[in-house]
Amino acid sequence: MIFPLENMKKRQYSPRLAVVYYFRASTRCAFSPFVVQRNTLYVEILVGGAVCYEGNTYRRGTVFCHAAGDMTLHDFPKNQPYRVLLLLFENYDRKKWNLPHIGQWRHLASLDSFVHDALEDFHLKTDPELLAEYLFTSLRQNLLVVPDITVDRRAELAREIFVVRDKLEHLDEDINWQEFSLVRAGYSPVYLRTFFKEQFNIPPYQYRLRYRIQTACKLLVESTLSIREISEKTRFRNLETFYRAFKKQTGTTPAQYRRKNSSHQ
Repeated sequence: MIFPLENMKKRQYSPRLAVVYYFRASTRCAFSPFVVQRNTLYVEILVGGAVCYEGNTYRRGTVFCHAAGDMTLHDFPKNQPYRVLLLLFENYDRKKWNLPHIGQWRHLASLDSFVHDALEDFHLKTDPELLAEYLFTSLRQNLLVVPDITVDRRAELAREIFVVRDKLEHLDEDINWQEFSLVRAGYSPVYLRTFFKEQFNIPPYQYRLRYRIQTACKLLVESTLSIREISEKTRFRNLETFYRAFKKQTGTTPAQYRRKNSSHQ
């Protein structure tokens, strides 16, 4: 249900409207999510494309109501950049209104007209209190709660994360983390990275780097390969990068480590 703006009366109980904006994600430049601040409601209504968020993929009609501490949208499947209507409210009391973090627009047929009206009225500088009342009331009345599947998805991801770990230990190939997360693992890069760190207390990149250095240590002790050959075998870009990373991890150079630990003198 959409409430005609001309029929609204000022009741002054809605949060204060700060911004109404139409955002189209770009495939040509990177951007980062941010954490929503206290007493702020950052609404993202998915109008088109697709979004990857916390291990799930969402499409048109999904409504994200980000409050204090929530992360905004960022990732999307390859070649499916998302488009959203952004509504930013201030003086939002989460306990008072308690909107679901993720919901669904009740009547998709009315979504485009709502988006058009919201943008037009905001840019025409319609009475801000009246517009805030209209948008917030329309949002609340059209918001359906999406069933919580987070527990099942996290259980599934807990199993898959060990597959990710094994993949990081395959030094014979490089990893495009963005492509690997979305296409092969099926999760957003940010969410997969966060969950990996929860499980192993280390980010994926640092895990792979540590594994490469551990492999290099083993080769220095157990093989007669040259330091340059070990550098190449553990997938470092050049010898200088290998030396720098090795010393940072172990506190010593590869040559010093070999002299101290190797039986191949």
